[in-house]
Amino acid sequence: MLNDLNKKYPFNDELNINLKSFVGISLGIFLFFLFFQPFQLKNPDFNNQNLILAGFALISLILLCALRVLIPSIFTKTFSDEKWTYWKELIVNLTFLILNSIAFAFFARYVGQVRITFHNIIIIILISLAAMVIVIVINEFMRLNSDVKQLKELTGLNSLVEISNGKDVEIEFFSENKTDYFQIFLEQVILIKSASNYIEVIYKTADKISRRLIRNTIKNTEELFSKYPTLIRCHRSCIVNKNYIQKLEKGNDGLKLVLFDYPQEIHVSRQYALKIKEAIKQTV
Repeated sequence: MLNDLNKKYPFNDELNINLKSFVGISLGIFLFFLFFQPFQLKNPDFNNQNLILAGFALISLILLCALRVLIPSIFTKTFSDEKWTYWKELIVNLTFLILNSIAFAFFARYVGQVRITFHNIIIIILISLAAMVIVIVINEFMRLNSDVKQLKELTGLNSLVEISNGKDVEIEFFSENKTDYFQIFLEQVILIKSASNYIEVIYKTADKISRRLIRNTIKNTEELFSKYPTLIRCHRSCIVNKNYIQKLEKGNDGLKLVLFDYPQEIHVSRQYALKIKEAIKQTV
């Protein structure tokens, strides 16, 4: 139990959110006193009574701002995420509960002229406790929201890695008029070639090389799959999967790619030569 209290806990230093929540809590306290009248105030004047009730709300607002905004802004190192723990968070919450209850009791007795009975003390503590719990809930929500955001970022990074490697990523080929449809895993694609008004998708199924014609252009295909860095343009009529590149050779008529599992050499245009070389370096 004590070890758990010594674990790190992120301190909520979001000024805008803190101020909004503190004002909301204070307003809630004022409305509670106004509608439920837990104390019988001796002052018969209605306007003065409202001012006294607003005083309770102001006390909570001042204490919350002091403990959660003012003091942390002065002792920044103590309230930093690196040094803040569940234990320190508990101390701040209990400090607010005690100070708020004492301040309420004195204010009720000497300003509101309310008799301090056991019943009234319980009411004061419960109101202070409710305000403390709301602060805890808001802080927990902020912490969970931060954790979710970090998890999403981590998931996004993992997705980028998957896309980069082509693992378990399905891609969809559509004809220009959307009448023809073809879906395979990215890692199966060896290359995509232009064939007149069609593109020819050359892909691997088990140990066999298969082909599929789709009525579309190589330009549209490149734009469609621009988010997949494994598919790179090597020629005006060809897109190749860099994971299938075995080596880059210099022939009599320019650079050529030798691919795994595909017998024909693929010509590389000068404008795409640098991109191909960089892709080969990344895969090595």
